[in-house]
Amino acid sequence: MDRNISRRRFVAASSAAAVSLGLGRRAGAATAAGAADVAIIGAGLAGLNAALLLEELGARTVVLEASSRPGGRCLTRDDWYRHPDLGGAQIGRDYARVLDIAARLGVGLGPGAHVNAPYSFVIGDRLVPAGQWPTSPLNRLSDAERSIPPHTLLGHYVEERNPLQGADAWLQPAAAAYDLSLAEWLGRQGASPEARRLIQESQGVALEKLSVLRMMQEAARARVAMTAQPAAPGKDAYQRIGPQSLHVVGGTSRLTEAMARALGDRVRLGMRVDAVDMDASGCELRCADGTRLRARYTIAAVPFSVLRRIRISPALQGDQAEAVARMPYGNQSQVWLRAKEPYWEKDGIEASMWTDGPFTLIRQQIEADGTRELVSVLSFSDKARRLDALPEAERGRQAIAAIERMRPAARGTLEFIGAHSWELAPFSRGCSFQLVPGRVRAWQQAMARPHERLHFAGEHLRRLEIGMEAAMESGEHAAGEVAQRLLG
Repeated sequence: MDRNISRRRFVAASSAAAVSLGLGRRAGAATAAGAADVAIIGAGLAGLNAALLLEELGARTVVLEASSRPGGRCLTRDDWYRHPDLGGAQIGRDYARVLDIAARLGVGLGPGAHVNAPYSFVIGDRLVPAGQWPTSPLNRLSDAERSIPPHTLLGHYVEERNPLQGADAWLQPAAAAYDLSLAEWLGRQGASPEARRLIQESQGVALEKLSVLRMMQEAARARVAMTAQPAAPGKDAYQRIGPQSLHVVGGTSRLTEAMARALGDRVRLGMRVDAVDMDASGCELRCADGTRLRARYTIAAVPFSVLRRIRISPALQGDQAEAVARMPYGNQSQVWLRAKEPYWEKDGIEASMWTDGPFTLIRQQIEADGTRELVSVLSFSDKARRLDALPEAERGRQAIAAIERMRPAARGTLEFIGAHSWELAPFSRGCSFQLVPGRVRAWQQAMARPHERLHFAGEHLRRLEIGMEAAMESGEHAAGEVAQRLLG
């Protein structure tokens, strides 16, 4: 994108369609008059980046965020003990857009992110130290698989055997040959029934429902980032990348808050968009509090799990409509605990645990200063939904009871801090996006395509990137599309 376009040129291109919009600074506020070139739905990384870029080019934007805070799935719980990040914690050292915006806004970054103690393993509530796994009677993997830790089986069969080379390989026509389910891929690779069971326990959802092409894209992009790093056998992707990553000093919310502050009153919180109606002259957005506003173009920078609850007219069509309606979102239910004593020193076993029970990952977090107090207990997808049916305090009680049952040395050492479910978060409605096997190529070509005056952004529309950088990438792409139309 040419960042040297003058405000005068942008204003000249926009003046023919000066529009009025009524906005309250928060939900329920009185209608006010104003004008905008672009309305952006969602104040996560994608929407905020799109707004900053368009404002830099001279466009008038407004960002409508349904929540009471900016950030989307970037969330630091400042009201919890040690202020954990519940999402968006890991910044790759090659996340150019994230690094750039942090530097420009004066947001501090520190070394390491999601650095956790090594794993031991729990099969049927029985604890197996990592060193004993290859010979344990609880290890029912095939002879060729027995040395592979349970949490790295997926990496063994997908990352290490990934046929895609390069970050853009999944976009090429040849990638259609891998538009398969994870179940089919594992069958082709000769994975044992027990390996498939353990991988399904990790994912929390039937392997037939998971796209291996999506996993290959992540693996290929991660390979680019890790080419200069030594091999790390027995570690999953997060363990390998965590020590090489960066984190936002004070929590990831400091980054998205700084982005929102840079936009000033362009960001309106508590504004839930319920409908987008388009005609030849622009878009009308209707909010839940009754506010209506008009803008020349709109960028929907929210997950499809949220977008499909917004009425769009004219309606989406074909593969794009199917993608918005059907895109699955995984759930991640988190329970956070404080370790008052180092239970791992009592039994001499690795502090973190992978289990085949209701709680898949029990991660003992190591802070940048070496402090070891936080324990995050994670469930995924179908397992998480069963947990989410319980009150938060009961989730905490069950997590502590499960750990104490599996690991007697932990008895009396843990206390509940808080619980969070991304699926129950009303303006996220899920954690990581998924893709439907057999539909990836069709959706890939259709779902980010502009529809009338509506453009799209969000991590789910990634092209070459992953994680936080993918969200920034998509916001940049949508801003570029809209800028070209405003200047056309």
